[in-house]
Amino acid sequence: MKTHSLSALVLIAVGHIAIANENENDADTNSYIPKPPAGAFVVTYFDSAAITNLNGVEPAPEATQVDTYLKVPLGVSGDLTQGLWVYQFTFREREFRFDNTPSSTKQRLYDIAFPLSYIVEHDKNSRWVFNLSPGVKSSLEYFGSDDLAMNAVAQYSSKGQYHGYNLGLVYTHRFGEGKFVPLMNYRYRSGKTVSMVVGFPFSRLSYAPSFGQHYFAKLTPEGGSWHVYNKGNKKQSYQFEQQGFRLGLGAEYQLTGPLWLGAEAGVQFKQQLTLDNDQGQSGTLELEDSNYLQLTAKLRFR
Repeated sequence: MKTHSLSALVLIAVGHIAIANENENDADTNSYIPKPPAGAFVVTYFDSAAITNLNGVEPAPEATQVDTYLKVPLGVSGDLTQGLWVYQFTFREREFRFDNTPSSTKQRLYDIAFPLSYIVEHDKNSRWVFNLSPGVKSSLEYFGSDDLAMNAVAQYSSKGQYHGYNLGLVYTHRFGEGKFVPLMNYRYRSGKTVSMVVGFPFSRLSYAPSFGQHYFAKLTPEGGSWHVYNKGNKKQSYQFEQQGFRLGLGAEYQLTGPLWLGAEAGVQFKQQLTLDNDQGQSGTLELEDSNYLQLTAKLRFR
């Protein structure tokens, strides 16, 4: 589609649509590096980002994003030797606000899921991890089969005293539309205090000088895909897709018992928003980089 056609479609969409696994293995019990949290509440605030590919539109429209995320543990059953089942509930609201348009527009998008994980030891130093996350990715004015979505992971993990690796296949919406991507990374641990995961689709460096304090740097994909209803009209809908990556630095501290508090700051870059309607028309917004600040409260049980 030509640039001016894309621009026109995007402006119509902004004006008239109600617009709109980075989990490591369990840390070793002899390490100060904390385990992934059993529960979490996370809020992320972003600077506004100008839309750069709408030629001739002044001032340039801007998009602002706010994320709210909740993870609740629902229970476990079994054990690692025979097979451990882990049950969770996750809720994510991603809000976009568009300014410098004919009228400021706000769109809330929801991702609600019930992740089910199965983890079983292959031998003393390796394990299999399988995860299915059925749920809903939608603006939720109505509910239909197009709102249903699924993420999935099949992963083999091996670790020694210092080195390890993860290999697997992931079906994810982190890159926009749902797609299969490989999971491949190398893991290194130095003593109790340093852990590194380098690969695809995420990388992370952790430093914990003692248990109860944790500093980290990470690079992760941060996109999504949602079914969006046009002005609440069930018969008119769009697929709203986001692509982007986050590079961040963070710190977290054990406040008391299982409760940890933390903060992370960084930049979200290579951002794109794509609208694809039921008539086969699509348009893509390219956004400037956005700085972000994330505040976290997590539950970890040793």
